[in-house]
Amino acid sequence: MTETWESLVIVGMGNPLLSDDGVGRHAARALGNAFPGAAVHAIPMVEMELLDLIAGYDRLCLVDAMTTGTAPVGKVSRFPLPGPGLHSCSSHGPDLQSVLSLGHYLNLNIPRIVLVYGIEIGTEIPYGEDLTPLLKGCFKTAVQKIAADIRASL
Repeated sequence: MTETWESLVIVGMGNPLLSDDGVGRHAARALGNAFPGAAVHAIPMVEMELLDLIAGYDRLCLVDAMTTGTAPVGKVSRFPLPGPGLHSCSSHGPDLQSVLSLGHYLNLNIPRIVLVYGIEIGTEIPYGEDLTPLLKGCFKTAVQKIAADIRASL
């Protein structure tokens, strides 16, 4: 019998026109193939729309690009919620923790398990829809690491 993942929603974030910044979107699609039945969405950034996408699911996996300037391209990091390292505010919209808190306040059925991953992209981000060759070379390994962590965590 094949395991299904209907209670999991995977959200990839990033700009689809800024190459590696869109790695979360690419990763969400790839993870969707690894988790049959999971809902998969791509959004440019954390925004109120996220509540509509995640309501009704028990588990959330969110993937985005990150740039530390010190880690190698393709390195995967997992961030706890609530916790340091996530944007506490943005001029573009609310932060993830605020959106999730609002969902709870509104009594929406928000995922009880939230896994947040960042994939290191480096500091130069050219225009384009495809990943840069460097990130493309380690993308499969990054997605495999995230998939293994999801399986171990859920």
